Amino acid sequence: TYEIGRDVNEFNELGYSDPEFAELLIKSRDVEFEPTRVEALRLRLLANRFVNLWTIQEQAYRNGLLTDEQFAMTKADVTTVIYAFPALLPPWKAVIRDQPGLLDYVVLEPLISATSEEEWPDR
Repeated sequence: TYEIGRDVNEFNELGYSDPEFAELLIKSRDVEFEPTRVEALRLRLLANRFVNLWTIQEQAYRNGLLTDEQFAMTKADVTTVIYAFPALLPPWKAVIRDQPGLLDYVVLEPLISATSEEEWPDR
């Protein structure tokens, strides 16, 4: 639990310490955002980072290292982040497409549902 919290805090620190990263987060809140090639790569890496963080938490839960309440918070976080950063939907779709084993993760159900829609809902 401590290590997951540390990972989340390190990730959040990027928003404070890296102005380019903070700018990318701001841009990714806009559903109309058209990233450059560099920004698209950074969004793909960010999408991977979120998926890794969430699936690690599910693994910890499966191994008895997280409580039901902690896992419920993780599942709620997935939904919150989906709505907060709609420009990440296409990169998340690519991550899920490239890693079909992710379909087995309960924590990713909201993300899998959101990325399987024909048209992205207005966020």
